Amino acid sequence: MARTDLINRKHCKDFALRWAAENRKGWQADRVSAQFLDDLNAKVRNAICSAIAHHPTVGKTIKYLF
Repeated sequence: MARTDLINRKHCKDFALRWAAENRKGWQADRVSAQFLDDLNAKVRNAICSAIAHHPTVGKTIKYLF
């Protein structure tokens, strides 16, 4: 399967840096590694796959995130 990003890398990077600045006083992060974003993308992909694998086989709408 070809690599497809499920996350918006720029928005995730901006959010991570903003959250770190607001919540981790005394630690000045100014970069987000490609590895962090790749891992985040993989976690989102795994969450989707897991939710669908455990989803009830009733109806036609994916509703639940397990």
